[in-house]
Amino acid sequence: MTQFQTETAPVSDQTGEPVIVARDVEKWYDNGFHVLKGVSMNVYKGEVLVVMGPSGSGKSTFIRTFNALEPYQKGSIEVDGIKISHDLKNIETIRREVGMVFQQFNLFPHLTVLQNVTLAPIWVRHWPKAKAQEVAMQLLERVGILEQAQKFPGQLSGGQQQRVAIARSLAMQPKVMLFDEPTSALDPEMVREVLDVMRTLATEGMTMVCVTHEVGFAREVADRVVLMDGGYLVEENTPNDFFNHPQEDRTKQFLSQIL
Repeated sequence: MTQFQTETAPVSDQTGEPVIVARDVEKWYDNGFHVLKGVSMNVYKGEVLVVMGPSGSGKSTFIRTFNALEPYQKGSIEVDGIKISHDLKNIETIRREVGMVFQQFNLFPHLTVLQNVTLAPIWVRHWPKAKAQEVAMQLLERVGILEQAQKFPGQLSGGQQQRVAIARSLAMQPKVMLFDEPTSALDPEMVREVLDVMRTLATEGMTMVCVTHEVGFAREVADRVVLMDGGYLVEENTPNDFFNHPQEDRTKQFLSQIL
């Protein structure tokens, strides 16, 4: 694999300081596999960044380093000016500010929808129960499932459960939202309802980093699209240029397989 240039300037018209600054990030798994190879990236306030790439490219691992779910061995990552390190206090602070939605919904099956959404604000942000419930109900209405508040996750469709997961992350009032293939475990007819919620968040100015293969979403919503492969950042560009005028041969090959 050719080592691609990773120190690239942002191609979208961004101003101000980035919310996330990753520089020369390297990661090895315990078995010695080199999964991230000197990856650098900025994410700016209010930006929607879509990360694409084949299975095993390192894209999910990379965004999981943004909230310390995955450790890294070399380089540096700062989120809202706080460096991710082994300092548990820093990690706790960053995780309060960075919400994450996973491929699997990871809801607590023994708690109602409302209880799932209020749990972290009550225990982590130390909100009064009444405030947490008020905010949770507003968020459930925002993602279109207010009427499901007293049900348990097992009583919901996959799309509804993923919308609960989004509301749960939003309840912490994060500065950044990470989405790790949030629609890949859903039946096709449920994908749209989740993407619609993500589109709304984007129009409201939420800073978002999304690992996804949803090309329509990337074309419509993203400010930048990035391709990762073999642990490298291969190419980044505006959606129009990424999909219509790719620069790297690897990008052209990848797009020929998904478009």
